[in-house]
Amino acid sequence: MKIIIIGAGKVGCQIAKTLSSEKHDVTLIEKDDMTRQSAQTNLDVLTILGNGANVRTLEEAGIKQADMVIAVTSSDEVNMIACMTAKQFGVPQKIARIRNPEYLYANALSREKLGIDLTINPERATAKEIVKLLKSPINVAQVQSFAGGKVQLFELKVEEGFPFINQQLKAITFKYPILVAAIYRNDKIIIPGGEEKIIAGDNLYILIKKDYFLELNEIFNEKPLSVQNVLILGGSRIGIQTALILAKLGISTKLIERDKEKCEKIAESLPHTLVINGDGTNIDLLKSEGIETTDGFVAVTGFDEDNLLVALLAKHLGTKKVIAKVDRMNYIPILEKIGVDAVVNPRMTTASAILRFIRKGKIISLTLLKEGEAEVIELIVSPHSKIINTPLKKANLPQNTIIGAIVRKDEVIIPHGNDIIQPEDEIIIFALSSDIKEIEKIFDGGEK
Repeated sequence: MKIIIIGAGKVGCQIAKTLSSEKHDVTLIEKDDMTRQSAQTNLDVLTILGNGANVRTLEEAGIKQADMVIAVTSSDEVNMIACMTAKQFGVPQKIARIRNPEYLYANALSREKLGIDLTINPERATAKEIVKLLKSPINVAQVQSFAGGKVQLFELKVEEGFPFINQQLKAITFKYPILVAAIYRNDKIIIPGGEEKIIAGDNLYILIKKDYFLELNEIFNEKPLSVQNVLILGGSRIGIQTALILAKLGISTKLIERDKEKCEKIAESLPHTLVINGDGTNIDLLKSEGIETTDGFVAVTGFDEDNLLVALLAKHLGTKKVIAKVDRMNYIPILEKIGVDAVVNPRMTTASAILRFIRKGKIISLTLLKEGEAEVIELIVSPHSKIINTPLKKANLPQNTIIGAIVRKDEVIIPHGNDIIQPEDEIIIFALSSDIKEIEKIFDGGEK
């Protein structure tokens, strides 16, 4: 496919990196020359200096031949105009990142009228991710749903005292059928075999049937966590969206914001949230607001350093579940190692949502793991697939690939080597990103 990406920021570059590795013809438009040069140096794509809402720039990028336009600049208006222009040129698929919720709910600016096939709001998507993490019965670093919610994926940190440390996976008998589908260790993703041991410091990616998700505390001998109250640091869009969702769930929520004028506006939009004007990095303020007895703490200011510092402080003071938002990817391993329970990154959330849409069809869902090093994809097996009626142990999948679950009608199967794939099965696969194209060929049987 010929794909034009407008905006060489973090999201644009992540998408360009993934798509170019899959041999798509990618052109990246960026108005800032320094940012463009950085992208040109680090990515194997064509870059063009210019305004993505300008017709001449789009023509130079080859919009007349384009199959898709992805507009992810920092300006909602530029993204919308770019997609409207792409519609006039007959581009089949248009994606826009739109941050301002007012645009999303304005009847006069419907997606259809603008010619946009997918709008992605990073803040709302990140807020939903935060709420999923808060609702988990144990402290997990990530939660994703597959197969219409029938299967849950979660990321679990292995700390001292974990019941299965130094045991081989094939020797472990869990109380319920679950699968350790990937391990993050020493900054690398491992797709494990049965000989692999669990060691302290690992992050495990585990698949489990939804019916058993609430029993996680039993499986791992942990006390169940029930979040009844949450303290949010930062009146950002993510903070506001998170508070709105929590209020609907009946969870008592406080939000701290240091800007007084901003506080007044936030208080109007969040009638069921206690909005506090103050410096959330002040330990005395946090203590006065009950940080020591708070079930959940969410740090979503615009400053990674503040989020890192106060999240660590909240954990030290006794908060049960602590989540921090970071934009700089190199901070994520630091946060995970110093005790923060979960980290959310709007860039990866947005990139996952856009890639999921690009690959729609036989692929239903897609999740990026650890800066896109690995992917979890959910797809429907084509009747022409090479793998049908073959035991999984003889399927000749790429080496670092594992089928984590098979969904057949209403049945969820955590598979073993003798299980067989049938046409129209929904399957969930863990694989390194470099193997995704090969996997698609195996499962779609070469269909276009």
